[in-house]
Amino acid sequence: MENLNMTMLSIHSANDVEILARMVFKADDVLKTEREKIKRHASLLKAAVLDSLSNFEVVLTLEDKESFKLLRSRIIATGDDRVMLDKGLTIPVQCIKQIDFPQELIDVKI
Repeated sequence: MENLNMTMLSIHSANDVEILARMVFKADDVLKTEREKIKRHASLLKAAVLDSLSNFEVVLTLEDKESFKLLRSRIIATGDDRVMLDKGLTIPVQCIKQIDFPQELIDVKI
């Protein structure tokens, strides 16, 4: 996925948190295949475990009704329908297109 023209948001910026709060997410899942959804779920679980070990941040590619945005945040917890981010914010799982890990931890096996 090409990230060059997407806005990067940070959960640590009050302005970016406001932008995130105003996003209107689609009711349908942004991923189409079951394989993609399973991979996303596994990546979210990996991010939550890494966060519990070291306050680990990932970059999420989010899709709403108008655009794609990148969000740098910790994944505190994940469920079937929602993901809890740093600062207690939650977003729907179905809006997450991709989860990127910093290069040094891409090969970590959980």
